[in-house]
Amino acid sequence: MDIKYKEVEIISEFIDAIRLRVDVFIIEQGFKPGWEPDEDDKISRHFIAMADDKVVATARFREIGKSEIKIERMVTKKEYRGKGISRGLVKFMIEEIKKLKPKKIWLRSQVQSQPFYEKCGFKAVSGPFDMWGVQHIDLEYQSNNSLIHYKP
Repeated sequence: MDIKYKEVEIISEFIDAIRLRVDVFIIEQGFKPGWEPDEDDKISRHFIAMADDKVVATARFREIGKSEIKIERMVTKKEYRGKGISRGLVKFMIEEIKKLKPKKIWLRSQVQSQPFYEKCGFKAVSGPFDMWGVQHIDLEYQSNNSLIHYKP
């Protein structure tokens, strides 16, 4: 399977990314309709993984404060999970983020996804907490990790 990672460039890619987020967060996970998309989409950089010319994973990042980048809204189409695609997308995004020379890269994840993000070089910096009725945790990227050498 040939996977292509890229920053969203055209409106159809953005729409496909939002549709995927709705499919996962609203339909699959049962979050309330209207939660996707959100206002932060306007100030975020969006990224996608494509397989067979279809968007199969997406995430975004945005600056939270001076020299602080937050990765958000990462989802992967159900049938493409467990194939290394999401890990490749995280690697691609980290490479783009590093060009901005931030002091901190972090994300807020559902606790069930914590092991995945730890494999991508993130470390928990909070305990679990409730957010929208689901347990979440904050994780911070550790710059001296092996993700840079990962090849999906």
